[in-house]
Amino acid sequence: KFSIYRLRATATGFHRLLLDSINVRSERFDFNLGDLKMAIATTALIEIVVYAEKPLIEMKDDKLTYNVGESALSNSSTTSELLKSMPLISNDPNGKILLKGKEPKILIDDKPTELNSDQLKDLLESLPGSSIEKIELMTNPPPQYATESGGVINIVTKKGKIGFTGKATVTAGSRGEVSTSAYMNYRNNKFSFNTSLGVGASVIQGNSYSKRQNIYTDSSNRFNTEGQFKNKNLRPNLRFQADYEIDKKNSISITYQGNVNYFDNNNATIFTNINRFDLIYKLSNRSNLSEGSGYNHGVNFTYTKHGKTLAETFRFIISENWGKNDNDRDFYQQYLNSTFITINDSSQNQFFNNFSNSFSARLNYDKPLKMKGSSFSTGATFQRANYHNALNTSFLRKVDSIFIQNDILSSDFKFNQNISTARVAFTYTLLKNWRITAGIQAEFTQFDFQFLKGNSTDVQNSYFNLLPTINIRKEFSKQFNTSFVYRSTVRRPGLGELNPNIDYGDPYNLRFGNPYLQPSTADNFDWNIGVVKGKYYFNTSLGYNKVKNIFNTIRTLIDGGKTQITWKNIADRSEYEASIFGGYTFSKKFRMNASAGYTYNVYGDAEKLLYYYRDGGSFYTSINYSYMPNNLLTLEGNARYSSYSDPQGRGRSNLNMTLGVQRKFFDKRLILGFNVVDPIVMQQYTTFVYGSNFNLETFNSTQTRNFRITISYQLNKIIQKSKISEKQKQQSLQKIKSQPKPQNGIR
Repeated sequence: KFSIYRLRATATGFHRLLLDSINVRSERFDFNLGDLKMAIATTALIEIVVYAEKPLIEMKDDKLTYNVGESALSNSSTTSELLKSMPLISNDPNGKILLKGKEPKILIDDKPTELNSDQLKDLLESLPGSSIEKIELMTNPPPQYATESGGVINIVTKKGKIGFTGKATVTAGSRGEVSTSAYMNYRNNKFSFNTSLGVGASVIQGNSYSKRQNIYTDSSNRFNTEGQFKNKNLRPNLRFQADYEIDKKNSISITYQGNVNYFDNNNATIFTNINRFDLIYKLSNRSNLSEGSGYNHGVNFTYTKHGKTLAETFRFIISENWGKNDNDRDFYQQYLNSTFITINDSSQNQFFNNFSNSFSARLNYDKPLKMKGSSFSTGATFQRANYHNALNTSFLRKVDSIFIQNDILSSDFKFNQNISTARVAFTYTLLKNWRITAGIQAEFTQFDFQFLKGNSTDVQNSYFNLLPTINIRKEFSKQFNTSFVYRSTVRRPGLGELNPNIDYGDPYNLRFGNPYLQPSTADNFDWNIGVVKGKYYFNTSLGYNKVKNIFNTIRTLIDGGKTQITWKNIADRSEYEASIFGGYTFSKKFRMNASAGYTYNVYGDAEKLLYYYRDGGSFYTSINYSYMPNNLLTLEGNARYSSYSDPQGRGRSNLNMTLGVQRKFFDKRLILGFNVVDPIVMQQYTTFVYGSNFNLETFNSTQTRNFRITISYQLNKIIQKSKISEKQKQQSLQKIKSQPKPQNGIR
């Protein structure tokens, strides 16, 4: 039965061998414990503990697992940085994490985070990597998440073994960041408690430029920008989780997650207007100062009940999140002549106050059927999200140096969204190792905007979708399998895409959301082949997606030589995709894996003619490797590259690299680590956008080159080395041989 087991071995003349905390569960029900060596009995030997290193990356049943605890990069990295180093993971020019080119659903310990994009970013960048046990990638997720267009990433935190465990870590880097964190765990047969806390400070600097050509009926001109930025962040965080097993069939779990972000950002930009004769006719510079703080608190309660067998499971999950973000922005702009002499200037303030709270409830029920290998799964969810965003804008009146309220550029609105779903799925195992999983989910979404101040009107919208899924899998052997997957998925617009507030951070490129956006649905077809044999494994897939009612950012040229960027439902498109990931174990010391993916997007002829949309391909690739010359020294590295297609152009990165080495001392209790990030060239993104009457090239470079030193100390004792000499071993063997032989011939 699924449970936590202990293995004990005894033999005459040898010390008892005890291997604790073997967690047999639904996602892992087979173990290869390797060779277990029993020590000869002697008074000089105090204790023997079997210790085994896991492989860095494992693959099973289309699930890719990154054992973060074995990584040389984990102690000095945030969870966000660890995610970006995984196979099949990339990030777009805005830093958003993508799985196979799409935005995934993020779980922590099998529970949805239910956060908006900004809150999730703060959480992942504040959660220390040293508190993470492993990260699981599910490109074909289980029935309860099968409608997620980007697959699922499950972040599993460390739970510890029986007794007390803990680790403290301090990290410093040449880029100006410093962090300290600690995690502690306690566990007995029924109760477990784990907590992690830390604080990290970072400084990120960079520069950018853009070159835009504006094309008019009888002429054209150019608009260029050059900018520099420096962003400072301080992120304290705290997380704890308590699990209690009431009895063999009932258990409860409570989790708290809290993180705070204090930030101070400075951005300076020069704007240059050039006419068709290559002469400057307008020149200005702008300084943007942004200072503020934000916090988010989340509480999760889970109740699990098992039926006649542990495979029959009823699970009830409720969670509540609440947060606030304050952002005070100061804009100072100077208007210059061609000799850089100030003609005029202006000052403006913007004060953002954003409040959020969300509630979610989730029911899951799984039951095995009488037919071997078959099961039934059902569930329902409800999510409620409420936001209150207030923006107050004022400008400096030079006559008396008083800031005056500007109601035209101010707004105050509330946003409410409710999402309800119900699902059912069956899994049948047929003859000759065929397995079929089929299900359907119904969902209803409703949201509304209430504008308390501003020039927008109230908006209400709702939509209903039926989303079927089917997965046909054939197991030719334990080493070779193939599957065909159809999933109907939905991508709902979030607050960032719906928010109509205009961002005036760049007065020549205005940004705002669109509250009238509709969701985008897709029919996804995938054919997967997986092979796991001996020293190597690989998984490859071919797919076709018919995406309907896509919403994407669209840039248009408006009066005054300005562009506006907003979200629009633009068109349908066809996506043709292929991906592969795999690994090879050259020896017990050296392993390597790699991944690559390509997606080609095709739009309709009408959209290409009317909006100048472009067909194009997106590509990403990564390589990871680890080398362990012994169980005290680990070397690890990765490299990745990406290029993304957009309806109006494309963006591409340069090659990003990370190298790490760690060494364990004093019975593995003290760990020293050294990491190098982007030693050759810093992170760069170049984006090209083509409109019907403009062309734009944008470049952004971030100072990512970094040299980090990390010191970690294990608070509990992991292993004690044997002090037996060869002479003592021989004496013990002679003592055993001199004993009388039992009648059954067994010593």
